[in-house]
Amino acid sequence: MKRRAGFTLIELLVVIAIIAVLIGLLVPAVQKVREAANRMSCSNNLKQLSLAFLNYETTNSQFPLAYTNPNGATKFHNWSPFILPYIEEGNRVKDYNMNVEWWKTPNREIVITKIKTINCPSTPNPDRIQDKPETTPPNKTGAVTDYFPPTGLVPEINQYLSAADQIPASLDTRGVICWWQANNATNRLADILDGTSNSIMLGECAGREDVWRRGVMTPVAYTGAPKVRARGGAWATTDNPYTIGSRNPWDASFTTIPGNPGINNSNEWGHGFYSFHSGGANFAMADGSVRYLAQSIELKTLAAMVTRAGGEVIQAP
Repeated sequence: MKRRAGFTLIELLVVIAIIAVLIGLLVPAVQKVREAANRMSCSNNLKQLSLAFLNYETTNSQFPLAYTNPNGATKFHNWSPFILPYIEEGNRVKDYNMNVEWWKTPNREIVITKIKTINCPSTPNPDRIQDKPETTPPNKTGAVTDYFPPTGLVPEINQYLSAADQIPASLDTRGVICWWQANNATNRLADILDGTSNSIMLGECAGREDVWRRGVMTPVAYTGAPKVRARGGAWATTDNPYTIGSRNPWDASFTTIPGNPGINNSNEWGHGFYSFHSGGANFAMADGSVRYLAQSIELKTLAAMVTRAGGEVIQAP
């Protein structure tokens, strides 16, 4: 009798087990490679944006406002329409009208379009849209961004740290990119007295309008004043920039937010920086460089890097 060639059941099971083990080893490696590529792409985005800010400053002798209403109290825009032409997105905003609020026609139809360069590829749901009403009315809608300029520190953070002798009682708690006209008398590269390589120009606050707390998307329904809303996702919204510590652990209203203002605790308005990278986040510095800061960084060091002229002595994090 001829013996039929083939695998026995035991041999087949062994082969399947070996393949399963190899897949189990391969998948984490592929995920690490993908995240490394995403983190590098995010870093490149921030690099382009930081150079765009510096080119704008060279052309206009100052940085753009983080929050501006140049034509009256009802006309609101942030830094994005001013910077996008410097990252080869001029055609996108050529019809943007500074005489109209960012959420109204024709700006609404422009802001609803996604811009790849201002989003981190590690962030879930890259096609998300800000569609939550911030006031009543209107419903302010726009495609989101994952990057924002920290415009400084609120007094509570500065007082807390200075009282503990962790930072000096700063005379200037403003950031590299100032908030609006009221505190924007001088907003130049020359005003960065703490050193451009030690001053944060842009950071990640990824995932908005969704609320994320330590890696978990958290349904939140804030009530009361607009300040306590989880908001600020659209790339042209004036709620994109904010001072660090607008929400702080000493405010009883926000005890559900984990930890101190810092990195990767929460992406909620004013709480700090947030990314979907493991262990830290990317930051664009005022000299055009990009640094990756660990989420374990001390609050005093992070606060010192947010201010442009606080007079702090910053040790390398």
